[in-house]
Amino acid sequence: MNTKATKAKRKNGPAALNGSQVKTQEELDFDALLTRIENDPDAHWALKEMATLRRKRDASGEPYLTIEQIMAELGRG
Repeated sequence: MNTKATKAKRKNGPAALNGSQVKTQEELDFDALLTRIENDPDAHWALKEMATLRRKRDASGEPYLTIEQIMAELGRG
């Protein structure tokens, strides 16, 4: 009896590159916009703060809440 381990092949879609997710053009453009805001010395401080918060939020992977979910958490739903 000859048993040999084989790799499972994906049946749907292309194989991921090293487990990383490929960004779409829209995501790349938005990333470039955030970088421009962060590096612009004349940008308003609030814009810079929002860009930083957005990057942290995206990196954390936490889901975004809908207005209804926020209102329910505040007890106003």
